Amino acid sequence: MSILLSGTDVIDLAVQLETQGEAFYRQAGQNTAAPEAAALFAELAEEEARHRETFQGLSSAIRVTEIDPTTWEEAAGYIEATINREFFGPDAPILEAAAAGNDLPTLFRRAIAFEQQTLLFFYTLRDLVQPANRHIIDRIIAEEKRHVFNLAARLDQL
Repeated sequence: MSILLSGTDVIDLAVQLETQGEAFYRQAGQNTAAPEAAALFAELAEEEARHRETFQGLSSAIRVTEIDPTTWEEAAGYIEATINREFFGPDAPILEAAAAGNDLPTLFRRAIAFEQQTLLFFYTLRDLVQPANRHIIDRIIAEEKRHVFNLAARLDQL
């Protein structure tokens, strides 16, 4: 598939991923009986909401260019299927961990793995973004990296 995503497309994907991530973490929090795990998932949901707001604020940095709508429909279907399968399907590791009532360090490690998958997804998308708008996905990647580093630092403090 040969497509170059626009800046708007990248922001839309990032916002969608963060919105789904927030809902995912809130659901994980509801699925666990452990108060400390529920608190962690509530924090992670709030982080996703903040990321969404940050990404929405990147709209002013977009350089407008045209994309063939037929090609975009094909790519959008692929990307949406990937997001749903890899991040929010019933076998998502962090949701399984919450349901199993794992201890807090395990939940942190699963959350880090989940966020690393998000990073990998955006790194993969980077080559599909129009060169004029790669700075936008670079900002998204930087924000996601900070999220992983913050989670890892908190895990180290346990």
